[in-house]
Amino acid sequence: MRSFKMSPLILVLLLVVVAAVVFVVVRNGSAPKTVDVSANVSHALSQAGLKDVTTSQDREKGVVTLDGHVTADNDKIRAESIARSLAGQQVVANRIEVLPAGVEADARKVNAAIDKGISSNLEAAVIQYNLRDVKYAVKNHLVTLTGDVDTPEVRNKAEMVASAVPNVQQVVNEIQVRVQKATSTR
Repeated sequence: MRSFKMSPLILVLLLVVVAAVVFVVVRNGSAPKTVDVSANVSHALSQAGLKDVTTSQDREKGVVTLDGHVTADNDKIRAESIARSLAGQQVVANRIEVLPAGVEADARKVNAAIDKGISSNLEAAVIQYNLRDVKYAVKNHLVTLTGDVDTPEVRNKAEMVASAVPNVQQVVNEIQVRVQKATSTR
């Protein structure tokens, strides 16, 4: 009978392949990250003259967030359009504050009062529609929903309720649906 000897190089290559397969299998157990577009969006906004707009990205949730300020509503819309053109399927959360030149302090007060009103109305709606597991944050007329709920229907209901609140310009829904555990009748 003939014996088979494996060379050290082949053994090392085999171990590398096995390690790579294990890495891929383990990695696929977690949510895949979205493509990093933050630098490209920041560069495009700067090229468009929107230097007071900043960009952040949560690659696990697939959200690109715009912050900062501009002097006109059209600039806020233009910044969002630029970000959307580069973000692919990711959500673009537009939290840019509009501060018209010469009345910045007054505009900040108005924006803060509107956000406070949104928060108060949203708090009442969360109670009214029994959405106790839903958390929310309000910034520059954008509502971000978070929390864990039992069904996709509750997740969708929370988004619809938040979008119906007066003065809300955008709702970003980051609510997670809990995984249903197995049940038995015995």
